[in-house]
Amino acid sequence: MVILIWAVVIPVQSQTSNKYNDSIIRKIHDLADRRDAASLLPYLKSADPNYRGEALFCLGSVQEIGIADTIFTAMQVEQERVRMIGAWALGQTGHASAVPVLKKVLETETSPLVKGMCYEALGKCGTEEDLNFIAAIDCPLQESEGQAMGIFRFGIRGITSVAGNLRILKLINTGTSTAGMIYASYFLGRYAGMDWLQTVPAEIDAVFEKERDQEIRSNLIKAVIRAKDEEAWPMVKGILESDADYQIKVNILNSMVLIPWNKASKTVYGLVEGADPNLSVAGAEAVQRHAVYTDLPALLNCIDKTTNWRSRSLLLGKALELVMGKPALVKKVEKMIFESVNRTADPYIKAWYLKALMTDPGQYAYVEIQHNSPNGPIVFTAALETLTEMRKSPNFAEASKTATAAGVNLEEEYLRIFKKAIQSGDVSAVALSAQVIRDPKLNFREKIKETGFLEEALTKVNMPSKIEAFVEINQAIAWLRGKPPLQVGTPIYNHPINWEVVRRLAPKQKVLIKTSKGDFVVQLNVTWCPGTCAAFVELAESGFYRNHTIHRVVPNFVMQDGCPRGDGWGAPDFTVRSEFSPTPFMEGTLGMASSGKDTEGSQWYVTHSATPHLDARYTNFGFVIEGMEVVHKLEMGDIIKSIELVK
Repeated sequence: MVILIWAVVIPVQSQTSNKYNDSIIRKIHDLADRRDAASLLPYLKSADPNYRGEALFCLGSVQEIGIADTIFTAMQVEQERVRMIGAWALGQTGHASAVPVLKKVLETETSPLVKGMCYEALGKCGTEEDLNFIAAIDCPLQESEGQAMGIFRFGIRGITSVAGNLRILKLINTGTSTAGMIYASYFLGRYAGMDWLQTVPAEIDAVFEKERDQEIRSNLIKAVIRAKDEEAWPMVKGILESDADYQIKVNILNSMVLIPWNKASKTVYGLVEGADPNLSVAGAEAVQRHAVYTDLPALLNCIDKTTNWRSRSLLLGKALELVMGKPALVKKVEKMIFESVNRTADPYIKAWYLKALMTDPGQYAYVEIQHNSPNGPIVFTAALETLTEMRKSPNFAEASKTATAAGVNLEEEYLRIFKKAIQSGDVSAVALSAQVIRDPKLNFREKIKETGFLEEALTKVNMPSKIEAFVEINQAIAWLRGKPPLQVGTPIYNHPINWEVVRRLAPKQKVLIKTSKGDFVVQLNVTWCPGTCAAFVELAESGFYRNHTIHRVVPNFVMQDGCPRGDGWGAPDFTVRSEFSPTPFMEGTLGMASSGKDTEGSQWYVTHSATPHLDARYTNFGFVIEGMEVVHKLEMGDIIKSIELVK
């Protein structure tokens, strides 16, 4: 894969030896880890360009506002890589004060790669005027990658223009780097305005037909559907029924809102019943979004034929949603759900079938029993997720009337459950219940006059490992008191970088990940992410990841592991600082999950495809170099047997 900008910028220093043997570089990263921007600034004046570059890079994670002119001064060196990192650091502030400085750089800069980085940075902090400024530039190949990325960054921020759209279309037609093509196609498929796309359907069709790269085609098919609307159906039907890569099919299924469901449903049900787990789940999600009551016979038939438990649970949930208000049919579907919950001992399967009940608030008692049962955190959390969705369901009012006729105050029953969950101190129970309590549509402010139970729970959700619960309780208290949402900060500095571990890692350290479906190998990005790599290796060597269950798989997005609870709410007793970098999230990227900046812990993921909306927002600390086909096969419930350093 040709990635022009990033291939040049990565080796600020040689990668043949561990750069962290240099005590000054370690000091720079320690200061960044402490988010001490003031102490980093003197290094921007260093006579050694390597130290300048390192400090500029670290400021990209600190994201200090108000130092744009200082960064500009630090960029006045001969070394191209340092100037590129400086431009990236300016963009990372995300602040308008960086715009005039970036344009000042562009006035005199001669390096196409530095200019490309400036375009990308402008996309993070500029206005529509700045978008049109970069869109008007006819770039050579080396700049065009950054131009595509810059227009894409504007798109993420909801800023688009006809000029930007036309420039992207021209780049795809005339060519840019592979990475540039991925960003351009991603932009067309997700951010270019549909009104504009529908003025150029033939052009969009043409670029799709001529493109051979499967990942780029997967992005472009979304643009084709948005440009042609239901006229795209014959083409996409042919793709869905072909032996094409699953990724393009998933993107079609995720874009089904523009295709008449009565035309597509038979094909989609066929994919749900098929053997490919990614397509089965993505198809079931499409059914969940688009099926209507007249689908019921086909839907029930599909439930009988579908063997994938995730898909079947989604279908049952949709069936229940469609039959609500028809007692005999509700009883039939709920009997199937109860049987599915009760017949399995697997907590993931039980949890997903349990969530199929979320459209019937009247079944709260059954779900509460599952919540209180000794099934472990996976079912415990899924049951509470189900209860929160039941309370928010549009069917709640009708269920409440029925309960009242039977002498039950359904509102009070749900409030009792949520209060008890908050008092438990469990991170998922606290966070989920506090979210519901502060939902303005549910009007709990009228029913909760005393917040003592929330204040008591606050003492049980100590930071940093329970930061999500800590934040949600604070927000719930503020809302109940009629005060503005609190600005809760990130966890305090609590886990210094283990330099002993970092210094024994090779700059391109390989890690073998053994799974129940086969093995794959990742190369760690030690050069950019020393703290993350050290924490990951420490946990791996302690056996933390041994026999872990994969708790999250989103087809054509990610597979995720590393939760000690198995429900996605678990974390070690420390947090790691975010370590952002210019490295793009491509297929096979190893990233750290987080609930906000500087909240990373033990959960990691591997991307199924390019996910550029994650760039420099999540820590990118490695990539798969062998066994990507294994990653694509992994499903929720599969096992990570071990993670080992390759010596």
